[in-house]
Amino acid sequence: MKTASVLMAALAACAMSFACGAFAQTVHYPGGKSTFDGKCAVCHQAGGKGMDGLAPPLVEYPGKYAGSPDGRAQLGHTVLYGMFGPIKVKEKSYNFKMPSFASLSDEEIADVLNYVVFDLNAQHGEAKPFDVAEVKAWRAGPLDQTAVHQHREAVVKGLGL
Repeated sequence: MKTASVLMAALAACAMSFACGAFAQTVHYPGGKSTFDGKCAVCHQAGGKGMDGLAPPLVEYPGKYAGSPDGRAQLGHTVLYGMFGPIKVKEKSYNFKMPSFASLSDEEIADVLNYVVFDLNAQHGEAKPFDVAEVKAWRAGPLDQTAVHQHREAVVKGLGL
């Protein structure tokens, strides 16, 4: 009887350990996670799961965007300049008003994009990490939030999303 109790406790501990390990997030971009947690998670929620009606999840589309030049630019412009207007992600509607984070450094923006694409997205294909030079190039051609929204429509269509 005592052996069965010990065995059951050991199995439960093992199962809990496995379950916790299965949900643990590997973070390759801790600076990006810190920025995300401090600036983005308020709307996009912890782990980028999104908030119904307000902010879309960031656990799938950014990984798909990051594999194309237009998609990468869309991600960068969205963080730098913000975006507003209705959007759809996986047939869910969001009336999104994302603020500009242009006050962040180029390194912070590259890090947060890398965190979103490589740490939150399991699928990111052959995407390469974002770097400071890429962010500087996006800053050189500023857009307003309406243009960012319109560009998103073209990117989504071009990627078949």
